[in-house]
Amino acid sequence: MGFVSAPDVDAWLRGGGSVVAASERAARAVKAAFHRDRRAEGLTAWPAPQALDWKSFARSAWADRGGDGLLLLNPMQEESLWCCIIRDSGHTAGWTEPPRRRLAQLAMEAHELLCAHAPHLLRPTARSAWQQDHGAFSGWLTAFDDACRADGLLSTSRVPLELLSLLENQVGGRPPLVLAGFDRLLPIQQKVFDAWAEWRSIAPGEPAEAIRFYSAANEQAELSACALWCSRYLAGKPLARVLVVAHDAGQRRGEIERAFLKPGGGAQPLRFEFSLGVPLLNVGLARAASLLLRWLDDSLEEHEVDWLLGNGTGAARPEEAAALQTVMRGLRRKGLQRTRWTLNAFVRQRAGSAALPSAWVERMARAQKRLEATPQTQSPLEWAGLVPQLLETMGWPGRTSPTSAEFQAISRWQQAVDSCGSLGFDSRTMTWSEFRSTLERALAETLYSAESQDAPIQIAGPAESAGLSADAIWFLGADEGAWPGSGRTHPLLPIDVQRSARMPHASPQLDWELAESITTRLLAAAPEVIFSYANQKEGVETRCSRVVAAIAGTPRPLPSELAPDSPREPLTVAFEDRELVPVPAAPPVVPAARLKKSTAQLSLFDDGAVQPAAMQVHEMPGGSNVLTAQSQCAFKAFATTRLGAQDWDLAEAGLTASQRGQLLHAVLHAVWGGPMHRGIRTFTELQELGPDLRVFVEEHVQRVLAEEMPAAAREQMQPRYLELEEKRLVRLVTEWLEYERTREPFTVEATEEDANPTIAGLTLKLRLDRLDRLNNGSLLVIDYKSGNVATKSWELPRPDDVQLPLYAAFGLDRENETGGLVFAKVRTGNLCFAGKVRDAAATLDSSLDRKSGLVKDPLTPEQLSEWKEAIAQLARDFLDGRADVDPRDYPTTCDRCGLYSLCRVKERDDEEEPEDEENGWEAGDE
Repeated sequence: MGFVSAPDVDAWLRGGGSVVAASERAARAVKAAFHRDRRAEGLTAWPAPQALDWKSFARSAWADRGGDGLLLLNPMQEESLWCCIIRDSGHTAGWTEPPRRRLAQLAMEAHELLCAHAPHLLRPTARSAWQQDHGAFSGWLTAFDDACRADGLLSTSRVPLELLSLLENQVGGRPPLVLAGFDRLLPIQQKVFDAWAEWRSIAPGEPAEAIRFYSAANEQAELSACALWCSRYLAGKPLARVLVVAHDAGQRRGEIERAFLKPGGGAQPLRFEFSLGVPLLNVGLARAASLLLRWLDDSLEEHEVDWLLGNGTGAARPEEAAALQTVMRGLRRKGLQRTRWTLNAFVRQRAGSAALPSAWVERMARAQKRLEATPQTQSPLEWAGLVPQLLETMGWPGRTSPTSAEFQAISRWQQAVDSCGSLGFDSRTMTWSEFRSTLERALAETLYSAESQDAPIQIAGPAESAGLSADAIWFLGADEGAWPGSGRTHPLLPIDVQRSARMPHASPQLDWELAESITTRLLAAAPEVIFSYANQKEGVETRCSRVVAAIAGTPRPLPSELAPDSPREPLTVAFEDRELVPVPAAPPVVPAARLKKSTAQLSLFDDGAVQPAAMQVHEMPGGSNVLTAQSQCAFKAFATTRLGAQDWDLAEAGLTASQRGQLLHAVLHAVWGGPMHRGIRTFTELQELGPDLRVFVEEHVQRVLAEEMPAAAREQMQPRYLELEEKRLVRLVTEWLEYERTREPFTVEATEEDANPTIAGLTLKLRLDRLDRLNNGSLLVIDYKSGNVATKSWELPRPDDVQLPLYAAFGLDRENETGGLVFAKVRTGNLCFAGKVRDAAATLDSSLDRKSGLVKDPLTPEQLSEWKEAIAQLARDFLDGRADVDPRDYPTTCDRCGLYSLCRVKERDDEEEPEDEENGWEAGDE
């Protein structure tokens, strides 16, 4: 119908003319350009321009011309109607709801394609020859049309057809239109604009003066060159506008953001915006609201609770958020993590001295009671009205004065809630759980982007760039596999129908023509245009796009000025810190039982000797783990003991390996606990149990599980799971006791024995699993293990585990002879002792073979002496403050540490990839 020049569009809008844009993004671009021109003129206020996207224009024109007698379905309502029709058709019998919804979405897309490209096929008789899947869709479409006519409903896809009918039947003057950003007009659009009256398109500008085509080694080099070029271009032209076009901008959003936030070359981070939004469910406030609503009657995964409490959106005030985070840290430190948390379980749980904010607990309880008092089933509209009340009760969104971006997110959230409420259009009812699931799905499918801040760099996809202009354009990913873009034909429409109607992706020729049209349009949208592609993508060689090559010529390698910068001198300099920070001395303590008289400098003890006033003694938590860590890596001991650094274990469904080990320890402690625990103490008592051994074990297992089973396991696991755990423990402990029946006679002196030895001034709290008196009167130190362990961990000069050597050397009375120290491997199929015993055949098991390690490598006084000296040196090193990053066996030692970010060992020059190693559970001291 003709063209209007781009400069005349501004005058057209100032005169009250209307612009119809191909997309909402293009309409916003027209408005933004209009507003920039007004601000440049020094104005502070002006009438808003009349610029609408195609869908908004069609709806508005239809409603203005008498189309208000029908209920216009929104996307959620239409999908719901299609779901009901597909379900009632019987084609999806046995399907769950998600695949049925996906099929409904495909049906909606097929319906929209027919409305836009082949409306004559909307008549059922025109589809009579369709068969199989196409025939099934034809039947659904007939049922959909019948339902809409019966209930006075109208699909959004049908609005242009209804508008066309109104325009053809109404005679009268209509103001002319100007079209913006249409790469090609759909058939229905062409008919509507022709029926409207006069319309014109914005004339394409002159082709770009400078066109370049570059090839990069890989995608990262291509993206880095683009960011660097944008930085330098805007540095020379601060008021310029740059458009970056990427066909996969949505998938590479994070990668693009990182490149533009750090363009390289010493440049400052760039200001940029994406034209495509992100799912509303990924926006902080919306996600927090969704999680809070779900927490009222369902459980959250632990990472969701971490996120909700960690970013402050789950609290009304900053101090509440800090208190909630403290509680969560306390739960993890105590090993109380769970895979899922119900709100009630979280409120009941206690993490030491940290307490939940009372106001937060009270608000959450009120919200729960309000939800519980609501009828279980009601209309979606009623649930939508309840949602803001529940959130307000819980203190969401927290801030009394939200920022502009937060206000926009809250508004978009409410629109999503209202959209879900509109599902009551057919008088349906649903439960709260169904409404909440529908709302979460709507949030995941709704794209959200904050209002444009008119950033100098706009990042868009090829189709989304329609209607945009700039001073320069960089087109990323112009390789043959990506441009022209390809797609699949629609599965619910016959292929010959799609080709004859020229529907999207019906043939490669159509894809080529569209890519050619978009490329030509981009060349006219800026005086300088750069195309680029990567020679390699995901390890595969690529070729340049023939569409672009036909216009821009053969690609050239990236110029040197856009190549990645050579590494700069580091801002930090590594040096070896040899300074030691000794453990601070505790106040002197003098044993009161021995103290007779003291002066400022001297103390007189009951033996009459004059001694120093007190000996410096340092008491540390962590038991033998302190010195084990010091041997493995001095920094680990410093960080875990003195800095309180801790690597938290991930929550697991059911019992963790550590919890299973603790239950096993508790059962064996009860079994050998003597009369106090209804247990036994001697080898003779074990033999006397005879065939009643299993019953004896069952009683102890049942009592221990009743008293020691973690609350989280009871709440989250099925009773059958707990029954199986009980049977496993009974079988394992029974097998172990049967194995101990083959030993030489012994007496259990103590179980869970505490000792507090002082080593070179360092006092440790130890707890030993078990201490046996052997038949020769010596003591055997036993440590239960359910994992795979070996005495190799005791080897000097740097033992990997000092627990048993430490206890044998420092935890026993000097009057008692150490007969051995062993791991008791309580593992199904591998029950045995492993360790060092002075005379294993005579005191432990007379049936041991001479080749057994217990016989071949006995415990000697020299070994005890060597361990004692090595452990004392470890204690002195710890107290002196030795904290160098020196892993015993890099990288294996570091794999079990989890303190990489603190010690930064992986930044060493000799960094190697860690090797996978499966470690069994090992019980530590208190």
